[in-house]
Amino acid sequence: MIRLGKMEFLDIVDYIRGRYGINLEKKKVLIECRLRSELDRYGIASFKDYMKAVRADESGQMAGEMINRLTTNYTYFMREFKHFDFIRETILPAATAKNKADYQAWCAGCASGEECYTLAMIFQDYREENSAMPAAHITATDISEGALEHARQGIYPMKELGTLPPKWQEKYCTVRDEKSFEIKKLLKKDIQFKNQNLMEPEGIRKRYDLILCRNVMIYFDADSKKAMISRLENSLKPGGYLIVGLAEVLPREFTTLEFIGAAIYRKPE
Repeated sequence: MIRLGKMEFLDIVDYIRGRYGINLEKKKVLIECRLRSELDRYGIASFKDYMKAVRADESGQMAGEMINRLTTNYTYFMREFKHFDFIRETILPAATAKNKADYQAWCAGCASGEECYTLAMIFQDYREENSAMPAAHITATDISEGALEHARQGIYPMKELGTLPPKWQEKYCTVRDEKSFEIKKLLKKDIQFKNQNLMEPEGIRKRYDLILCRNVMIYFDADSKKAMISRLENSLKPGGYLIVGLAEVLPREFTTLEFIGAAIYRKPE
């Protein structure tokens, strides 16, 4: 069995931190277990040679496969539901009152897509009740192409259907068989999925009215978190909102965003 040595482990940790901002310095067992299958697949005899191959691969395919293996991509529908209540009860009425031409939202670190589809359901319901709401567009990004493909398909285990309100189950979901259901095209058409590394500033060009970046920064070290917060802040339109995970806090010295409450921040106008 191929084992992960100390220097090899530190090399992988430094590579992942430098390229993606993710801190895996306490995840030696996870790295060893999840990457061993990659070594077997490529017929590589050591983690040292594997990292040489990753760095030499100009296409970036091996690096992408590695990050797919190492990231958890865990989420579910209606996660931290109070945020969605705040969007429906506070953010969308204010946006509608401004008579905007369109409304841009970004789900950063969207994983398998449950978050962005929940947001799309909120938008669709609100639009049907308030015709003055601007057209809403959602950009959903993740560094894992495997997670993005799952999100694009919008097919989930039947056990997740029960986490949605009965009205949404009927309105936005189609039961495929006894094991799975699929999100309807009504919601998919307003979501653009794309691969994006949050540590690459040139990849963030649009400006958004709302950014959801929840339970992503918990994996980052202090320097990477500071850089990422700056990029997210710069990507907000004046008056726009950033919502992070309930376990995450933006240090005051890292941002000029106003703290609203419950992991919700607003950019001054």
